[in-house]
Amino acid sequence: MMISAKGLKKSFKKFEALKGIDINVDKGEIYGFLGQNGAGKSTTMNILAGLSKPDAGTCLVNGWDVNKVTHPGDIHIGYLPEEPRLYPWLTAKETLLYLGSRYDKGCAGKRADEMLDWIGLSKSANRRVGGFSRGMKQRLGMGAALFYDNDLILLDEPSSALDPEGRSAVLNLILDLKKRGKTVFLSTHILSDAQRVCDRIGILTNGIMRAEKPLDELLNENIKSIYDIEICSDLEASDMSKLKEVEGVLAIEAENRQISVEVRTQGDMAKELMLFFIASKICIRSFGLRKPSLEDIFLEETCKNEN
Repeated sequence: MMISAKGLKKSFKKFEALKGIDINVDKGEIYGFLGQNGAGKSTTMNILAGLSKPDAGTCLVNGWDVNKVTHPGDIHIGYLPEEPRLYPWLTAKETLLYLGSRYDKGCAGKRADEMLDWIGLSKSANRRVGGFSRGMKQRLGMGAALFYDNDLILLDEPSSALDPEGRSAVLNLILDLKKRGKTVFLSTHILSDAQRVCDRIGILTNGIMRAEKPLDELLNENIKSIYDIEICSDLEASDMSKLKEVEGVLAIEAENRQISVEVRTQGDMAKELMLFFIASKICIRSFGLRKPSLEDIFLEETCKNEN
């Protein structure tokens, strides 16, 4: 296991930022760490990176006990903060060589070239960073985070404030890290990004871990017993009445040619509904069980906490 945290607590004077959270990240997975602003994500990231010590609890990162680490570099991880501090007067290659100053001197130049190629900045290797877009800076930061080829990478809001093209480029780099056998701990508030790339999800609200499960399991547990159906023509009032009488149907919502049917249990209801439409000679364009998005689940967990 690359990260194993138990009962982590952290307070700042009277404010309790973390209230005893557990985190488990397996080797080779992309872990999505989700939470609102002020939930405690940054506090957690600082502890995992060895930049801060917890007030209570245990935390092993890459096999190292963060409570016993004297220097963050001892943990041997790659870390990209939310806003990487880069020197604007250095070129992209000079930046990597500077940040990778502990790398083998004889191979540092070759390694910098490899990283620039991986992050798609080879053509900008000799451009000064001050003229880079935010997306280019984020990619350069990722190159720096992986310069030493560490197995665990911590990314704090890597796609925040980027345009769609920049976000897509960063997410593709994250997926490529997984293909390279790396473990990625991704802190983000962009839920669609997390749903696209993550294997496992942790949801943090007000310093408490509300859920921590594989993404597929989390989505499957929250599937609603609602079928969304698109038909070829408007539904007649008589057909609507007959549909309501189908055994197991609880409620129906219809707008134009979109119909949502809530059922008591999923069971054989898909078959029953299809038989109804066939018998009624109603043409169907699409038919499917409603699947929740990660955003739906996150908002539900947040509302539970607020209520």
